[in-house]
Amino acid sequence: PPRVEVVPGASDSATVLEVRAHDSLGLLHRIGRALAAARVSVRQARVSTHGADAVDAFYVVDGDGRPLPADTAKQVAKALEKALT
Repeated sequence: PPRVEVVPGASDSATVLEVRAHDSLGLLHRIGRALAAARVSVRQARVSTHGADAVDAFYVVDGDGRPLPADTAKQVAKALEKALT
């Protein structure tokens, strides 16, 4: 099953969400839609595939360009995980 984790301390200027999921057609599209629905902006993305698995990191910020508060980051991670299942 897909896993989304908040990576604490990975960046001073953004919140880092790491997504691990089976690589499939439209995976990045589903991730992008879920992040847009959460009203966060992606500052940077690192996308990689290892065999059949995608391991992606998204550096996201709020509407004011700041890292997300911890509780918001957890909510976004859960919403993203739900969108991928």
